[in-house]
Amino acid sequence: MKSENYSKNDLEKWDKEYVWHPFTQMKEYREGKPLLIESGEGIYLIDVDGKKYMDAVSSIWCNFFGHSEKRIADAISKQALNIGHSTQLGCGNVPSAILAKRYVDFSPEQFKKVFFSEDGAEAIEIAVKMAFEYCKLKGFTNKTKFVSVKEGYHGDTVGAMSVGGSELFHGCFEPLLFEGYHASAPYCYRCKYCNFKNTDERNKQGCEMKCLKEMEDLIRTNKDEIFCVILEAGVMGSAGMIPYPKGYIEGVAKICKKLNIILILDEIATFGRLGRAFYSDMDELKELEKPDILCLGKGITGGYLPLALTLATDEIYNAFLGSFDECKQLFHGHTYAGNQIICASAIETLNILEETNICEEIRPNIKLLHENLDKLKEFPCVGDIRKSGYMIGIELVKDKETKEPYEYSYKAGYKVAGRLLEKGIYIRPIGNTLIFVLPLIIKPEEIKLLTEKIYESISELLDEKVL
Repeated sequence: MKSENYSKNDLEKWDKEYVWHPFTQMKEYREGKPLLIESGEGIYLIDVDGKKYMDAVSSIWCNFFGHSEKRIADAISKQALNIGHSTQLGCGNVPSAILAKRYVDFSPEQFKKVFFSEDGAEAIEIAVKMAFEYCKLKGFTNKTKFVSVKEGYHGDTVGAMSVGGSELFHGCFEPLLFEGYHASAPYCYRCKYCNFKNTDERNKQGCEMKCLKEMEDLIRTNKDEIFCVILEAGVMGSAGMIPYPKGYIEGVAKICKKLNIILILDEIATFGRLGRAFYSDMDELKELEKPDILCLGKGITGGYLPLALTLATDEIYNAFLGSFDECKQLFHGHTYAGNQIICASAIETLNILEETNICEEIRPNIKLLHENLDKLKEFPCVGDIRKSGYMIGIELVKDKETKEPYEYSYKAGYKVAGRLLEKGIYIRPIGNTLIFVLPLIIKPEEIKLLTEKIYESISELLDEKVL
């Protein structure tokens, strides 16, 4: 079925009437003009009219090497002609065995076992259940609580929402969520302990890290109840691209090591984007042999098919070994876990990552991006520019001196996103924060074009008294 067989009006009508879009106010969407993507080429999306848009959020943070990457497409096609799917429940398959071995070799040394699922929220659910059941098997039946941070985000299933802490996304589901402990988010721009002008100022001056002390005190006080601590790897993505201050995650890892508490690190969004493949590869974490469980997703197939991995240590895996009558097993499974076609795309993605060393090769481009974004600081509505590798959050404010935010209903972020779309740049803001997650293959001239268009858009909206 090709789109040319249908009129543009039909496609727009069906999209509005029959598709329930995620994280979208459907009444407003139905009243507007939908953007219908028909194809992609490199870092660009192409709509049904043939207009190109820079995909400046990597199709919600998953595309690595651009659209229509031939090597990945060929790997998918070749595997599909061999076999499409067979279950992992009680048997294995060739691509999943290869991919598991490859990731054990590629990831930090403590990870020896790989559990397959289809998306990041599932990887988180698995990690949490794995940690909980591990403690139960080891006899720690009183350990029923987790620790995370407020405004953390790990997905939208009930378990993933529970260990997250996003009031905006998950507040209405609170009665459904299981209980745990949430420390204050280390949100340097709006820190409750210090008053920095912006995140750059905090990073330059440093601080006493009272947010880390709060987390450590919370863990110590409740250590007998806690079966895991779960954090995003270096950046709180959906909270607005808020970077953890240097030393925070390492500090949490140290106390988890000391108190023998499982640390789960969510690298689903950050994998490959921060100038290295794994956040967990930093020396401080490797010396501690932390985290104990690692969650991956999004970009591990290059953004072509849904796959997630939950990596665990032998220590955790071995607790599940026992005789048949003991019924020791991880009580979790998905129909398409370890699907051959999906694993084939991930193998080829890993081939490209290793052959090109692109996660490190992008460091000069990251520097260029960060430097070019600093020009936005001159605008009275740009309160904070948060820069972590290719993950960027630009927080718009009504008053720069007081940091007063725009009302949610004012749609400040969406107004800038709309102007950018007119200029051929596609992004998806979160509230008042402009979110950018760039494809790994973006070129220096494209980075310059992007930052120029951001500057132009904000400048125009200020001149028009829209911001």
